Amino acid sequence: MQISSVHKALSHPGFLHAALLMTALHWAWSTGDVEHFRVPYLYHKLQAIRFVTEQLRNPDAAGHDGTIAAVSSLALVENALGSVDAVSSHLRGLAKIKELQGEERRPRKMGLLQRMILMAARRVSSRPVWDILDISRTDYVHQSMIISLLRVALRPIYSLNILGKSHDSEEPLSEILARRAPHPRASDSNVLAPLRSVDCSRSGFIACYFYLYVIMREGTVDSFILNWFIEQLLADVCRTEAPMQKGQYSPSLWLWTVMFGACATMAAKTSDDLERSQIKVMRDVYLDKINLVSQMLRLKNWEAAKSVLRLFAWEDDFDGEMELRAIWEEAVWQDDGMRSKWYSAENVDYQNAKNCW
Repeated sequence: MQISSVHKALSHPGFLHAALLMTALHWAWSTGDVEHFRVPYLYHKLQAIRFVTEQLRNPDAAGHDGTIAAVSSLALVENALGSVDAVSSHLRGLAKIKELQGEERRPRKMGLLQRMILMAARRVSSRPVWDILDISRTDYVHQSMIISLLRVALRPIYSLNILGKSHDSEEPLSEILARRAPHPRASDSNVLAPLRSVDCSRSGFIACYFYLYVIMREGTVDSFILNWFIEQLLADVCRTEAPMQKGQYSPSLWLWTVMFGACATMAAKTSDDLERSQIKVMRDVYLDKINLVSQMLRLKNWEAAKSVLRLFAWEDDFDGEMELRAIWEEAVWQDDGMRSKWYSAENVDYQNAKNCW
């Protein structure tokens, strides 16, 4: 996975700026050393902003996936650090970039991943307060993705519902967001607040992806930025698998998260065999996890699986049901034992991927 990221980072300056920003954030998570994080972070942030500003002068360059990766990484890292004002600015910038792209890059119907995000946000926001609190208190451990969904549903920077319906509006999304931007707070962008806890920072990081993908709309997005998202989701899944099997984490919630993760692996736009191989490893891991929890819950058919998904977030008229059903049936009914070979100690690709989670 690291080889694929390095290869892509060297292919375009935008990807390189994104990789450097993301690497700085992950280093801070690993060490907790905000002093040694501040200087490289501020330097790479400034360089990324200068690069994006230059790209925006050329509509063709502005719409390049490398430019989108640079803007996305700025928003992701800022949200991980709790800089809401900066995040809203970068999201507006991304909306403006999308407006410069042709209709083929702004489809009317969103991809499955975006539809899952919007459906989950609608369902979570419609739950009574005591029900939401119960989600947080049920387990001894938690997944950052669930906390992130609660954040974007209940305390959003921008309403996901507005972002999702922007295609039907005559007003450009960037202008809608400018009117609804959070009230600016006086702050020095070159001064970092004390680093938040890793859990809080990771949930902010993941939450920002929900905004980014709904703004991007496309069914497939460049795998370079998507991989960082899937790695964080898989880290949660692997960390909570044993507690789930011991009854210390809700298996119904775990099923929902692994179904969501499988959707994310289907949203990758790959450009070479290396990227396709990487995505295949992660997709097969998710299919295996879906099969595992389905066997635990003794789910015999899709209707039974759907009843479990409904415990957290499901809509009976969800227009992605057939796609989700195909994923679940592939995981549970089409496992001929080949996927398990990916998880052996001899499989270098899998072991490299696992080290990242």
